[in-house]
Formats: sequence, structure tokens, C-alpha cells
Amino acid sequence: MLAFTEAQLKAKLIIDPPSELRFRGPFTKTVTTNLNLTNPSDNDILFKIKTTAPKRYCVRPNFGIIRARESASVEICLQPFNFDPSEKNKHKFMVQSVLVPENEDGEYSTLFNIWKELPPENFMDAKLKCVFEMPVEDNRGDASGAVSVVKTEQSSSPPQVKNEEKQTSNLDTSKQSESLANELRQLREENTKLRKENVNLKEQAMRVRSTASKPTVGEPYAPVIAEKQIPMFYIALAFAAAILGILFGKFVF
Repeated sequence: MLAFTEAQLKAKLIIDPPSELRFRGPFTKTVTTNLNLTNPSDNDILFKIKTTAPKRYCVRPNFGIIRARESASVEICLQPFNFDPSEKNKHKFMVQSVLVPENEDGEYSTLFNIWKELPPENFMDAKLKCVFEMPVEDNRGDASGAVSVVKTEQSSSPPQVKNEEKQTSNLDTSKQSESLANELRQLREENTKLRKENVNLKEQAMRVRSTASKPTVGEPYAPVIAEKQIPMFYIALAFAAAILGILFGKFVF
């Protein structure tokens, strides 16, 4: 055990927390913790706070006097930084305290000079290490997240089946449309052929009529047979056109 001098024991402060300064993240912003110092003696005690990383911390106040039987609160602010859990933290703080000597003969002009003029045996040192803590994620939250993912996947499977059904129905419809288009094209071709045949037959009928109107001498006039054949042709042609129109109308509409 360390042996303390009488002066050191008189300058001992009650420090809370006694050995660790805990800083709880996230560390993307300033994180603050408090250090409470209590003077249990009947004398005034002067204190000063030092750190191994002065650029990373802001200490308010970093020195002062604690009157007899009184306390003081020190605010320690950790500046924002990129936290790396794998990096070992070596930051430390030291609280130095010393009993304020009687100033009867004016030997100490200011309190700042005490730290320089008194021997180190009069100083009481207390060291604290820094601990960085990151918030622990709730496992139940992770589980609920996993469940939500599963539900999403399960709910997303039926639309896939529906999409496949729609694709199949679209393929069937396209095939039917192609077959109907082919049949319609064939009907149009047949209709065109029938129209051409109708025109040819009309031309032949006109020739027959013109020939019949000018009978040659010595040949017997036989208009009865031609006149009978021509009306029968028109009746058959009209009947075929009617059937073709009915079929064409069904495929189109």
C-alpha cells in the first residue's frame, strides 16, 4: 500500500465516481459526464484536473477551491469523434488536491503559485480512466425486424404467382389473337378471290348478252337458256356473299 504524508491525507477529496469516467455514445455529438468532488475536512482544499488527451475534452472548471465540508461539481465534455470499438482507449484523468496553506506572512501571492512553490509531497493525486460505452441494441427489436422481413417475403410470394398467371393468360390471348388474325386474313383473301370471280362472271355475262343481241344468219336464236343460267348464277353468288359476310362479322366483332 502507498504511504501518504500527513499533508496528503489532509488534502484528500471524496471523488464520485472514484475510478472511472463513463461516456455513453453515440459519439457523433458532444458527450458529457459529471465528476463530483467533496471536501470532508475542516480546511479549504485547492484542486486541479489534468487529462492525457487535453484536445479531446473540455473540463469546467478545471481548477478551484472547495471550502470546508462543501462539494463541487465538474463537467467533463468529450468532443465528437469517430468511435472504433476495436481501438483500445487509453485516456485518463488525474485529480490533484492540496491543502491551502495559511497565508499569514504573504508568502503565496496567488493560488496559481501554490502548484509551483509547494513540494510534490503535499499533493494528493487520484487517477481515473475513461470508459466509452455504446448503446446496446435491443435483441427483441432485431427479432421483430427479422419477423417483419419474413412476413414481407411471404406476402410478396402470392403476387408473383398472380403475375405468372397473368403472363400465361396474356400468352393464351396473344395466341388466340394470332389465330383469329390468320383466319381473318384467309377470309379476306377468299373474299377478294370471290370478288374477282364475280367481276369475271359479270364480264362474261355482258359478253353473252352482247353476243345474244346480235344473232347470226342461219343460227337459231336461243336466249332462253342464257337468260335462265344468268339469274341462277347471281342467286348462288349472293348466297355465298351472305355466308362470307356472316363469318367475317363474327371474327371482326
